[in-house]
Amino acid sequence: MGGHTVGGNGPQEKPAPVHRLGVKVGRPGLARTDSHLALEQAASVVRSYAPGVVPELLQTAGYAHAVAAIARPASTAQIQQQVELLMRRQHLLDRPAPLKLWVAIEEAVLRRPFGGTEVWRDQLGHLTRMARRDNVTVQIVPDHVGGPAISTVPFTIFRFERPDVGDVVHLHHATGTQCLDDRADLDAYHVIWDRLSVHAMPPEYTGELLTALTAQRPATALPSATIQRV
Repeated sequence: MGGHTVGGNGPQEKPAPVHRLGVKVGRPGLARTDSHLALEQAASVVRSYAPGVVPELLQTAGYAHAVAAIARPASTAQIQQQVELLMRRQHLLDRPAPLKLWVAIEEAVLRRPFGGTEVWRDQLGHLTRMARRDNVTVQIVPDHVGGPAISTVPFTIFRFERPDVGDVVHLHHATGTQCLDDRADLDAYHVIWDRLSVHAMPPEYTGELLTALTAQRPATALPSATIQRV
């Protein structure tokens, strides 16, 4: 793969009235359909970091299903709906003017066999193929660096083509989500992203590492404990 990075990095000088896009920000707990999806549709560049899993726009259906089944209580039908929505969201990477995606992924994440060995290998193969695209940059954060030491919260930075709209940060909490467009918040998350991307492996090594990982055995899964509510 080429050693490319997509989209700009660092803070913007332009203002950030993201309400011009019809998206309300600054209030925690906004529904994903009201914030993240609207921002994703409007963005030209997305930078994403998720400490525990592969970022959503690069997940296979099998991997996404396995993660959703673990993440929170949901029926089979609800999980299937989530996965189908995610697959539709990924079409943004294939549109005529494709979304530019830059992700940082923990090395440890790539060893976790969500859904079993077959699903795990399929996910690594999908990442390898996606990383070759001109509009996708995949950087792997080595275990010895420890991305969670830089940020424990999954976040996404959206950038837009419109000159009158600045960046927006979207945080993913266990109990909800939050959008930020305050200058101080943006500066803080630009610094966090810079640190992640600097300490991560250069993107030209991503394909080599993914190939090596695919040839190995995944981390051994321990039996799940039975949890009783008290």
